[in-house]
Amino acid sequence: MKKILILAVALLVASGAYAQREETLFNQTRLDLTGFWFSDSHNFTFLDNDAEYFSGGNFAFEFGRSLMIGWAWQRMKDYAPLPTDNAAGYKLRNRGLLIGYAPGTSKVIHPYLSAIVGGGRIDFDDRNLTRDRVFVLQPAVGLEVNVFRWLRLGAEGGYRLVTDVNVGGLESSDVSKPFAQLQLRFGYSWGNTWR
Repeated sequence: MKKILILAVALLVASGAYAQREETLFNQTRLDLTGFWFSDSHNFTFLDNDAEYFSGGNFAFEFGRSLMIGWAWQRMKDYAPLPTDNAAGYKLRNRGLLIGYAPGTSKVIHPYLSAIVGGGRIDFDDRNLTRDRVFVLQPAVGLEVNVFRWLRLGAEGGYRLVTDVNVGGLESSDVSKPFAQLQLRFGYSWGNTWR
């Protein structure tokens, strides 16, 4: 019995030592909290040959100097005309979970990928149509420049997919469009691990 117990302990110690040297996806990725960021975003898109401006922002916590998780919001500034009635207009606003990935943040210029997923609404200026709840998925890809340690400037392009549109003669294809976006990101990244 003693020999079996000693053999079992030796196997456990040997397997533990081997497991520490073995590379896996999660033991190589450090997801310590490494920073926080607030972004002021300016978004431009074309809806029915009319350029529309969205303002918004987001805040995010940075993990492992690359992964961003936070909350984002955007709002159309002016009413866009309805495709069926040019006298009436609508505004789109959305908010939701932000997931971003920025590999190589130690380099001056690095890529930035993000997605916003969540709810939104369409407000109408017509008294008969008040609002419509929608779902928005907004992936984007772009470049980010480290201006200072506390300031990053980003330029992105993406696609805003809006679903569940069913009021005012609007369809999802009327509101779902490509966009271009500029972001000023303020915050601080303090390193690889929490200190």
